[in-house]
Amino acid sequence: MVGVFIGVGVGPGDPELLTFKVAKVLNTVDIICVPKSDINKPSMALGMIREVIEERTKPVEIVELVFPMTKDEVNNRKLWMENAATVAEKVKKGDVAFITLGDPMLYSTFRYLYECVKKNYPEIKLEIIPGVTSITAAAASAKLPLAEKDEIVTIIPSDLDPTHLEDLARHADSLVFMKYAFRIKELAPILLKAGFTDNSTVALVKRCTRLEEKVLVGKLCEVNNWDITEDYFSVAIVKKDQVPIHWKQNNGHTNRCCCK
Repeated sequence: MVGVFIGVGVGPGDPELLTFKVAKVLNTVDIICVPKSDINKPSMALGMIREVIEERTKPVEIVELVFPMTKDEVNNRKLWMENAATVAEKVKKGDVAFITLGDPMLYSTFRYLYECVKKNYPEIKLEIIPGVTSITAAAASAKLPLAEKDEIVTIIPSDLDPTHLEDLARHADSLVFMKYAFRIKELAPILLKAGFTDNSTVALVKRCTRLEEKVLVGKLCEVNNWDITEDYFSVAIVKKDQVPIHWKQNNGHTNRCCCK
């Protein structure tokens, strides 16, 4: 009997943010597929569920699937098809979980694999379990509300063509930059042209909820003075209005700083 293929969101980084449902699935599936950008690099997602795996009473098979972080569409599609074929073969043995950082349906590698499996192996039953997103986790770490009342929130991949950013920003009360959020310095002038001000509130959160998490909170005019290093796993939140900054260091195990 063919098993179930399950997309599992394991959250932004802190293993304690795994949901009860995610933990239950990871304790019972026969196979766990782990996405990696490079076969020789460790998987952050796998590290997050290590404790759950170690507490299992029944061993689980771990399958590593490589998804290079490139924009080579031809090669990427070839790999998606190959990985989908691997999933189709493994699901013959039992239920298969595919773990992904954050949520499976928000800028996730899972989405491409899901589409390939759904199209080419329609006999396979598919399930998706949501996870805590880096967006909401970053807002919590920065103590900064994403939206209130009728405010509009726009989510933007930070490598978006800048020519599109100004128009999007004009219609938003809050902007969330994902993935390449360290580019906030070069994006700041565009935001000023779009109606944001020097006093607009900004939060930059790197490695959200992990031990090495770093939080910067301040005004848009201060961004150029921030010491920002390149990190793919970063989220920036920009509020059009200036809002009270409630962030302060309240946790001894993180590396955080606050700019005011």
